[in-house]
Amino acid sequence: MTDQESDSKGKLLTRNWLITLGVVLTFVWLIGGISYIVFLGGWSSFVNQSADAIGGFLEGFFAPLAFLWLVIGLFIQQRELATNTEALRQTNLNSERQTEVLAATELRARQTAFFQIAENVRRQSGNLAGLLVRSLATEQGEKIVSDEEMVKHWMEHQQGQYEIFPALLSDPGELFEREGLSQFDIYYGSASRQRTTSEYIKSFRGLVQLAKDCDDDGTIGRTITQTPHGQVYAAMLENIVPPVCWVLLEDFSPFTTPTEDIDLIGTWHVRAQTTHGEQDWFTTFRETESGVEGELHLNDAATIIQDVAVDGSALFARVVLSENLFIMTGMVEGSLLRGQIDIREGIFATFDGIRT
Repeated sequence: MTDQESDSKGKLLTRNWLITLGVVLTFVWLIGGISYIVFLGGWSSFVNQSADAIGGFLEGFFAPLAFLWLVIGLFIQQRELATNTEALRQTNLNSERQTEVLAATELRARQTAFFQIAENVRRQSGNLAGLLVRSLATEQGEKIVSDEEMVKHWMEHQQGQYEIFPALLSDPGELFEREGLSQFDIYYGSASRQRTTSEYIKSFRGLVQLAKDCDDDGTIGRTITQTPHGQVYAAMLENIVPPVCWVLLEDFSPFTTPTEDIDLIGTWHVRAQTTHGEQDWFTTFRETESGVEGELHLNDAATIIQDVAVDGSALFARVVLSENLFIMTGMVEGSLLRGQIDIREGIFATFDGIRT
């Protein structure tokens, strides 16, 4: 017998006991009343009383019975209310459990879909990394990875080893740096490499964003960014420059055809929506002999804005906070500045600013 069945049975017994008690007391009271009437002179004497006397007697006689059943009813009602309250509480608990189960089921469904998409992204990113490896050559035009090695690697890639090319790129010391190639050369050394890198960033960036939607503690996001694919993505971000940087923006079409040069010099009051909440920043840009330099003022601390580049109305810069790289992309429209700041895990902040 379950606890709920035992509790229901106990409540039924209590209610029956109260009703039985009420019936017994009522019966005893009625017998006592009849005996009282008989003792005083019988029914003939009783019915010959005036209506007022009979009414007063009946009112006084039945008042205790009414009070008795009122008390019994209150006890039964109180018990029923307690039962209903407990049932409502159990219903709420069951609803919460069902909500949690549904949320967990939905999360598992999103995670399942994510891992299916991740497999396709790994294959696509592996293809793009392979194109980058194939394009790398020495100053004399000799391919750094021979055709025979490339055929072998492509076969391994086709067999599901999608990390083979990203692994080569993520550890360039052995293979590429001895030929004088920097990470910037590998990813941005030619127009074709820039296009391939742009596609790689868009593909892997989309995967990072998807991971956030199905990752309640950040484990999946950290895992994918620590793979060879993620290490290549990080290196691309560390060396990114215009015009490739515009692929970081959700809608980067305005930046592909920049308008007239902007007036960036001055101080901007920026309201940022970050992953840690809303924040107020002050950003200052100034002209120097080596180009535009800037500072970001946050919580009474100033951080240098590096590698500032202006392309028409578009802005690109790097910010390093606590040894973490932040990439700033934005657009100036008159006295308004808008854009976003990215990290390896995706968008860190979007911002809107006005010139002060």
